[in-house]
Amino acid sequence: MSIASPETPAAMIPALPHGSRSSLPALLALILLVIAATPQLICMPVTNDVSYYDIQARTVLNGGIMYRDMVEPNFPGVVWIHMGVRSLFGWSTGALRCFDLVLFSFNVILLARFVSAARFQLSFVLVLTYYSVSEWCHVQRDVWLLIPAVTGLSLRYAQLQRMKNATASSKSIYFHALLEGLVWGAGVWLKPHLVIPALAVWICGLLLLSTRRQTLKDLAGLITGGLIVGLLGIGWLISTKTWPWFLEMQLEWNREYLAAGNSLWNKTLIINLLARLFPYWLVHLVAIPMAVRSLFKKYPDPARPEIMRLRLLATLYLAWCLQVVLLQHPYDYIHLPPLLLGIAFLTLRVHCSDRISLGYKVLAGGFVILALVLSPVTKPAHLRLWADCIRQGSTNEIRNQLAQIPYPDWQDLERVGDFLKQQQAGNYEVTCYSNDLVHLYRDLNLEPSTRYVYLNTHATYFPSKGPLIKQALQKSPQRFVLTNLMSAGLLVNQAREIGPAGINSHPPAFPKQLQTQYPWNLPIAFRSGTLVVHRVPAKAAAKKSSAKPVPLIQPQEPE
Repeated sequence: MSIASPETPAAMIPALPHGSRSSLPALLALILLVIAATPQLICMPVTNDVSYYDIQARTVLNGGIMYRDMVEPNFPGVVWIHMGVRSLFGWSTGALRCFDLVLFSFNVILLARFVSAARFQLSFVLVLTYYSVSEWCHVQRDVWLLIPAVTGLSLRYAQLQRMKNATASSKSIYFHALLEGLVWGAGVWLKPHLVIPALAVWICGLLLLSTRRQTLKDLAGLITGGLIVGLLGIGWLISTKTWPWFLEMQLEWNREYLAAGNSLWNKTLIINLLARLFPYWLVHLVAIPMAVRSLFKKYPDPARPEIMRLRLLATLYLAWCLQVVLLQHPYDYIHLPPLLLGIAFLTLRVHCSDRISLGYKVLAGGFVILALVLSPVTKPAHLRLWADCIRQGSTNEIRNQLAQIPYPDWQDLERVGDFLKQQQAGNYEVTCYSNDLVHLYRDLNLEPSTRYVYLNTHATYFPSKGPLIKQALQKSPQRFVLTNLMSAGLLVNQAREIGPAGINSHPPAFPKQLQTQYPWNLPIAFRSGTLVVHRVPAKAAAKKSSAKPVPLIQPQEPE
């Protein structure tokens, strides 16, 4: 099967006219989807990671030091973005979601431009995918990372075309490589895992060239661009006195973090991941073997622009899949970007073929129909919220109706916040044991009791730091500890059940062995649904905390 190109006779390229005939319906469907589902997308809740990055951004903006004041295993790029967005547009979740939607739109434009053929069809499927997945995939740096990745891919393709031209000057080669290096380097500050796809794309481009002319100039420019961005970031870390804390986290703490992450690849989490991302993960079943075949297939003219684009995109897609499986966690937002790249690759591969078989048409049509049927955006209940989202915005009641992840219950969270206000809880007096309660730190403008904001997760992922965490809890002036009963392994209906002892007690299904362990052994001052506020007895808190190490409970993943 050959790839169509401008040099191919007209009789050999029926695919592109075929794609163009369906462009208008695809464009109309895209416009309808955006109009019908965008208000609901903006009003969806955000996950605890988003609030945690907000809290870190607030800390730095108020003069704090990142990594020192809050434990953070990741590179600072995402916090920089939150600092910029919050400084410019305020602290509402709607503002951040609008910003996220703009970035995702850039992703769609970049991918559609690179694929070129069937751009409206591709755009529709990409937007449908993003609008359909859970809030765990939104406002996440992994999706943002596609912008420097696809931009770098496009610049690499343009550079290869430039290097094929014998008249291109060394200065031009170096300058454009430097520009590309700046883009890739900026992405690394978001997530260093991007190094693997970037290296793979460069090697692929090297193999696609018929001559190695000016390769050293190209490599020198790439490295220079990456170093410039790296030095700028290090300069910020040094100027804000963050550098030693950043080094400590990366060189010491993250060894345990990476080791703990490998243990997350278990049967239960993988099954849950596949269930939440169905039917989109079906793309991999076709895209992975087709991408491998595209890299190794012998084409009559491998230097054609279409073939070069196809192979570069296949390389980016496969390398991204590889680093996700080898280096990262089985979380939805991590696995969404390779799915988007797989969809883009299949679009380019099929619509640039010299023929589109009936089987491909049936598979593609069936996939889109299945995605539409299963998507929440096509459900009547979701569509009925359109007017409420326009009039009311992102209220807690609307969030509960739009949320695809069952916790926290946003109205219960509001009641917990009201209780803490009544108790006049101040800075450093509240500890969120369960991750999904950290939204209250931002919403109530409270400082966490310790730097271990993700208390349970930090204790689990950094077991050697248990004494430090225990000591920090002992010294903190905490008055309340917040938990979600579901993090103890209960189902929603079990966690909401009220036993004979009343609402301020554990539900009947609560594990007996946990009732004597921190923080579940603390008296319950308030309970709303699955959310619990424990009161820390004055002076007794330190004794209880010092009696034995904080017991660890593996955080439950969304069902």
